[in-house]
Amino acid sequence: MGSFVAPSVYSRAVRKAAELLGGREKLSRTLQVPLAEIEKWLADKGKPPREIFLRVVDLIIDDNGVPDASGPDDAPPAKDCAPGASPAWLD
Repeated sequence: MGSFVAPSVYSRAVRKAAELLGGREKLSRTLQVPLAEIEKWLADKGKPPREIFLRVVDLIIDDNGVPDASGPDDAPPAKDCAPGASPAWLD
């Protein structure tokens, strides 16, 4: 049996953000953290502070074209909020 340990969500997110930005150095500059910290997080030798991790997640979400929570002003209402929607799910 090997001693393989799955990468943490932190290292996977940092790796993905680095890929999307074009490298570890660019991620380091974008986050304004030393490259050594990026390398440490990628190696699962530590985890980024919460605010840095959330910025990493934002970079990934923004690059994947996921709309933010506000959405467009002319977005249709959710089905259960639409006029005439059946409240049957409340029964």
